[in-house]
Amino acid sequence: MVLRIVMVLASVLVLGVFVAGAASWPAPATTAEAAISSSRPAGLVQAGDSKTICIVDEPDHLAQDDKLTGVNYNCVETYTDADPTWADWVNPWITSPNELFVPWVAADPTHHSLIDTQNLIPDSEASNPNWTADCAAGDFNTYAKQFASKMVQAGLGYTVIRLGHEMNGNWYNDSLGTTVAEWQQWEQCFAEEVTAMRSVPGAHFLFDWCVNANYRDIPLADFYPGNAYVDIIGIDFYDGSSVPLPASGTARWNALVAEPLGLDTVEAFAAAHAKPLSIPEWGTSTAPQPAGDDDDGAYVQDMAVFIASHDVAYQAWFNADLDHVLPLNPAVAPQSVAAYTAWVADGSFQGAVVAGVLNPAPLPVAEVASILLLLAAAALLCSVSEFSRRRRRRRAPLIGARHRRTRAHSLGRRSGSGVTPTDRGSRRPAA
Repeated sequence: MVLRIVMVLASVLVLGVFVAGAASWPAPATTAEAAISSSRPAGLVQAGDSKTICIVDEPDHLAQDDKLTGVNYNCVETYTDADPTWADWVNPWITSPNELFVPWVAADPTHHSLIDTQNLIPDSEASNPNWTADCAAGDFNTYAKQFASKMVQAGLGYTVIRLGHEMNGNWYNDSLGTTVAEWQQWEQCFAEEVTAMRSVPGAHFLFDWCVNANYRDIPLADFYPGNAYVDIIGIDFYDGSSVPLPASGTARWNALVAEPLGLDTVEAFAAAHAKPLSIPEWGTSTAPQPAGDDDDGAYVQDMAVFIASHDVAYQAWFNADLDHVLPLNPAVAPQSVAAYTAWVADGSFQGAVVAGVLNPAPLPVAEVASILLLLAAAALLCSVSEFSRRRRRRRAPLIGARHRRTRAHSLGRRSGSGVTPTDRGSRRPAA
């Protein structure tokens, strides 16, 4: 009975370990995803849970940023989305040797990650009412190849490209439009340009499909280009919202992440599509609408916990000192900077303990498999042992009877008395 209980408990343990391990296993990578992962240096932003700390700033500001925050930034985010014409669009300004991005990446190409934000079209194309249809038909693919070639030639072939970012807004010329037909054309346009850029030799780009939080709550599936064309799913997520929020604290954060098309929604969508999340723009804001919470250290702490406990490829504080977003400067935002530097100092961005919340790394598949094999072997040994014990029990009466018959026959022959085993005291003791 005890052995049966042990075997049942072992089976339950096996099932529990399997379920717990399976819950932490990543979704199987597609062939394209596996190729991208294997082709990128490990020190760069990955299409996975790399949790790279980036900053929106210029390379020549990084030394000052490092000093103020304690972060040795190896990831910089910038913008090449202000292009008047196609001639400008295919020649992004960051590829110029006179700019600082090319030499910065070249100084350590296996560790210096560049995030570039690029619109789907230049300003001149916005006047074309059929631009989404034209793009969806592949009419702009030649331009996309030229853009990619220029990036590769400049040594920027591993850039993460935020193509058509904040498309659900209406402030950029390549926004989604207002009809379902336009949304479908937009997603096909995205797919066409990604395919064209990837076709250029030396192109190892990652493509980040990035929405703006809490604006035009359009179902994400209605304009998602598909897993084949997206490596990372992003959200620009500041501490302000058009949704009424509590003044501060945990309640404010909970309301903020639960806003329409908010962090919770986008993270769940990314997880459902087996894609890592990015937060390419975040920070504390003094904007009157949507209302920020000024120097909000609690928001930074809550963001640290979220990033540590979720699959995040990279995140970037918007440090351009624009649009009412506070820079990472203790003279301007002491609470935000204090929370930010504390978060970095304790390694929270890598999944360590944050504010008492433990976020251990998922159990590796190899370890789970080893545990399952050991437990299965133990269960098998227990089964063999039980079988042998039962077999001995079944054979015992026969062996005993054969032994008694043989012994009685010998005794009888030796003594000539013809006595039975019982008379000789050969009966087994009563149980």
